[in-house]
Amino acid sequence: MILARNMSKMRMVLGCIVKMLYALAWPIWSNRIFVSMMLLMFSLCIWREWIFQIETLLHYWHFCFDIYILCLFIVILPKRCQCYFKRLCYVVAYLTTFVEIFIMEGFHVLFTPTTINLWHETTPKESREFIMTYCFGTAMWITLVLLSLAVLCHVVLNRLHLIKWMSAEPFRFLFSLSVISLLIISVGPVWGEKKLLTRFLSSPVQAEKIKPELFYSPIYRLAYSLYMLHLAEQDLCELRLSMRQIEVDSCTYKCPNIVLVIGESYNKHHAQLYGYRHQTTPNMVRMRKEKSLAVFFDAITPWNLTSKVFKNMFSTHNMNKGGKWTDGVMFPAIMRKAGYKVAFLTNQYPKRADQNGVDFCGSFFFNDAELDSMCFDFRNTACYDLDGDFIREYERYEKSEHNFVLFHLYGQHVKYDCRYDASSVYFTPDSIDRRKLNREQKQIVADYDNATLYNDKVFARICRYFEQDDAIVIYLSDHGEEVYDYIWMFGRTPGDDISAPIAYYEFDIPMMMWFSPRFKQEHSDVVAKARAAYKQPFISSNISQLILGLAGVHCRWYESYRDLLSEEYSPGCRYLKGTVAYDSIVAGTKFEKRWKRK
Repeated sequence: MILARNMSKMRMVLGCIVKMLYALAWPIWSNRIFVSMMLLMFSLCIWREWIFQIETLLHYWHFCFDIYILCLFIVILPKRCQCYFKRLCYVVAYLTTFVEIFIMEGFHVLFTPTTINLWHETTPKESREFIMTYCFGTAMWITLVLLSLAVLCHVVLNRLHLIKWMSAEPFRFLFSLSVISLLIISVGPVWGEKKLLTRFLSSPVQAEKIKPELFYSPIYRLAYSLYMLHLAEQDLCELRLSMRQIEVDSCTYKCPNIVLVIGESYNKHHAQLYGYRHQTTPNMVRMRKEKSLAVFFDAITPWNLTSKVFKNMFSTHNMNKGGKWTDGVMFPAIMRKAGYKVAFLTNQYPKRADQNGVDFCGSFFFNDAELDSMCFDFRNTACYDLDGDFIREYERYEKSEHNFVLFHLYGQHVKYDCRYDASSVYFTPDSIDRRKLNREQKQIVADYDNATLYNDKVFARICRYFEQDDAIVIYLSDHGEEVYDYIWMFGRTPGDDISAPIAYYEFDIPMMMWFSPRFKQEHSDVVAKARAAYKQPFISSNISQLILGLAGVHCRWYESYRDLLSEEYSPGCRYLKGTVAYDSIVAGTKFEKRWKRK
């Protein structure tokens, strides 16, 4: 009797558990064909775009979480609205999935702000030509085949839905158990990512800190692209308004010719000038021995991504005050307003025929027609495979009495073996005496060192352009680079988790000043200050203040305490990615600066 009563209670408990399981799984169960098709289209994207999707498993967890929330919303809707809403979802999913597969097959790109903007800029004539060119190409046929297969699967699933065993109790139980298990498992991995997504939607300031990889599906990537384009247009509007108000109180033209050379992906710990065991910077070493080069040992960058570095480097905004980079103005415009002739020579972002485009390669504010006219008198319109060929663009520039010239190089940007010519092949895998690396990895390091050696030649050639002038040439890089130095990779890490070795290799940057013979004679005070400041902490977001100070510009945008050569200079706290204090990260580690440990 007691046994029967206990069995009855157990059956009741199990029945309640099964009912709860069914209730929790109901959003998915009642929309199982819809879920299956969404899963199929998502998997097609993962399959066709696998080179872009590194964290595939995490993306599937995202899908589990998101599809459950979507289905929960569907079942809450009134019955008559559910069908229409699902049809809308089907249309959006099919369009975004197969359009992205098409552009992936045809152009090897996904939905990004740049690709969306290119479509926006395309004229009707260009659209017609595009359709005629690609509508019967391989990319279109692949897309149509995959679309046909997806539609066929949709029809088959609808037919199977009518089969009785699909609704049988054992099948439903296993289905519900699987759904809830997957949902529970997915919550942990994606919860932090969903909080980041909330930050993205809640604050334009936070939006720039969100990893694009968070947007794992075509519809997410499309939404991200449209939102970032909207934010970029807002930034441009704010910047235009600020820069229309630029006024210069006075300018002494203390240094009549100022040259700023911005390198690319330069790991200073692969520079002979900074103690690297290979001779990668013989020209810089020679210049330093000749006392024409002042070297700075404690310069860092706030970001390890060019687009974000350029915003903070070209803006006068003080990062330590919070706010946005558009709270300042672009300092080349101040130099031009002060009476300097300004040239911008870049081997990555040349002037385009259409200056109203927005792109996200770091140049959207350069390629705005109004901002370009405010900032620059001269720009190049072509890129070159090698920086040595690119810098000859300067020979077309007609100098004025006062000149501010910007060079932006391709430097040591990946792919490293494309950044130097045959005459600069000095290092080979046999030159790299690092036992833990295999031959392929040694080849990559050798390529990087060869690119660094070639960059040294380019810098020397730039200096030769100004040998007869009263000129100062400042060199610094946008960011560093990891080249199998500590974390066994090459390139840069995109995450917000910045450790001491990442700060050391990816945020440490080389910085130096070269003085022409005439400059050394006429500005001995500046030379002396530069040499004395070799161990001063510096962050590249303050480069605008250094340039304005060298020019002798006085205006509301100049802050002397941020000027490296000013007597009032105070480095303050140097933040990486706006949140992490660089000096705190490296303090007490082997990556702390040597002179700080003495």
